Amino acid sequence: MKLVTRLINKFKVNNSILLEEPSAPLMSTSIPGPKAKELLCTQSTFSQDFRTIKFIVDLSKSIGNYAVDVDGNIILDTYCHIASLPLGYNHPDMIYNIQSGEYQKYLAQRQSADLPDIHWPRMVRDILLPIAPKNLNEVIVNCGCGSNSNEEAYKIAFSYYMKNKRGGAQPSEKEIELAMNNQGEQLTILSFASAFHGRNLASQSTTHSKPINKIGQPRLDWPKAPFPEIKHPYHLNESHNIREEKRCLAEVEKVFKAAKNPIAGVIIEPILAEGGDKSASPNFYIGVQEIAHKYGALFIVDEVQTGGGPTGRFWGHEHWGGRADPDIVTFAKKLQVSGLFYKQHLRPGRAYALYNSTRGDPVRLLNLRKIREVMDNDNLLRQTERTGMLLKNSLSALSQKYPISNIRGYGTFLAYDFISPEWANAFVKEMLELGVAVGTCGTHSIRVRPSLIFKPKHAEIYLDRAEFAINQILSKGFKLAKV
Repeated sequence: MKLVTRLINKFKVNNSILLEEPSAPLMSTSIPGPKAKELLCTQSTFSQDFRTIKFIVDLSKSIGNYAVDVDGNIILDTYCHIASLPLGYNHPDMIYNIQSGEYQKYLAQRQSADLPDIHWPRMVRDILLPIAPKNLNEVIVNCGCGSNSNEEAYKIAFSYYMKNKRGGAQPSEKEIELAMNNQGEQLTILSFASAFHGRNLASQSTTHSKPINKIGQPRLDWPKAPFPEIKHPYHLNESHNIREEKRCLAEVEKVFKAAKNPIAGVIIEPILAEGGDKSASPNFYIGVQEIAHKYGALFIVDEVQTGGGPTGRFWGHEHWGGRADPDIVTFAKKLQVSGLFYKQHLRPGRAYALYNSTRGDPVRLLNLRKIREVMDNDNLLRQTERTGMLLKNSLSALSQKYPISNIRGYGTFLAYDFISPEWANAFVKEMLELGVAVGTCGTHSIRVRPSLIFKPKHAEIYLDRAEFAINQILSKGFKLAKV
């Protein structure tokens, strides 16, 4: 407490950070409140983005697992800016860390890729390489965006494919001429139904979660394979699930055999987050990996959401066991810094082949160093496993009397289904009125995305409010089952 108080006195502005995390949500107004409505009205005059905003947070007051909004409502945040807050709001160790002189030079000027600070090589070596997945001993750091991380992965896959096709030789004059006219080899990346890999041009072509982001946009004619429709709990539906996984693996093989253009890489999420938190058994993912390698494609694992500990392991693909051998792993969100790890032999043959000026993000790398220290000191991976187990078991108990089902996931990276989109949307709204921020995924699923400091006591509040919210919805005439 002395540390927090000292920091607040040093860091104080008009509205100081709360001295300690609240014991429960506390709502003073409806959502949005009067001050939020005023700000939304202001923003509506110059930006369309206001239409997606649920509430406006006051970062100077928020702390731990609780967001305080502009109207003073204290909200338990289990969505955390779409899984982007590893240590919640205003963690004292993070605030103290930012006060160091180490940060100031990087805040004053952002370094470019080809003009690094004298400390940059050691920072990358000492902060990023210790968390590198098995066999991935090279790393690229980019501008903080998961979409860009995936786009870089695609470029590596394409470069490696063409390098092999040339037998290691340099590009010919003809290939250079074709490239400068947007012609030449039409390489592709294989993705899966319901996947989400970003909203840039190439990454959006591998995204299949929501049509609204694709309509009216050019799309690359790249292949897509079905993802298994798994029933949970897995072990109680094992026969169906194994058949479904085998069916989808057979389809992946068919896609490769029928491909009109070469497939240079296959990208997959350990849990297909925005598409409905879909996942399969380790055997399915290893099967995809084996098929990719059989046909000479790179196996790319998108850990933008699952990386950094929310599944109870640092990397989501660790749940697949020792056979997991991705060629590239992309990251962002909870790690704060974004980029990708890859196998050394994939390094492009020439400098500038994968170049841009936004490489290097020392501020976020320093954040990650402190995040890892807190994770280790406070044993947050174990805590995430323990809290997740409580949530999962309690949600299973609630499913015996309420219209929720298909409880799934690892750690606190969980989801469950309501019987309809209307039910799911009503639940999100009711929970926010009760002081708990939750999010949807797929068409009718609720996803749980708290920070790593989310403890069993926070899970109990979530569960208590969830049951109350469901009963409130039932009292408004919603049915327990589909009509």
